Amino acid sequence: MSSSDARQKTTTTTFRMTVIERAAVVAAADAVGMGPSTFARVSVLRAAGQEAPIRKRRDAIATVIAPALGQLGRIGNNLNQLTRHAHVGGRVDPESLDQLRDEAERLTLAVLALREAPSP
Repeated sequence: MSSSDARQKTTTTTFRMTVIERAAVVAAADAVGMGPSTFARVSVLRAAGQEAPIRKRRDAIATVIAPALGQLGRIGNNLNQLTRHAHVGGRVDPESLDQLRDEAERLTLAVLALREAPSP
């Protein structure tokens, strides 16, 4: 079993709160950059003397650029594969290079559009 498998959360515990209690939890969670469920989980585990790794919510900028970074990773992977193929004496298809160039251009335009978009 890998360490990520060992950390996989597989059970659920629920509890009831009043509307006011829920609002207080949401406000406290927002104040530390977490969602209410993560905040509640971390709080309960710490109260029980357990280590509770914190995974904070993405900020607005990270949320906006995440798709662009994912696409950039895919382009980088494709470029790496083409480069490796060329280094072992393989022929790199010009159409593949054109597609990669087009993807990079679309990504550039998308990032520039994000920069010009109004702030959330």
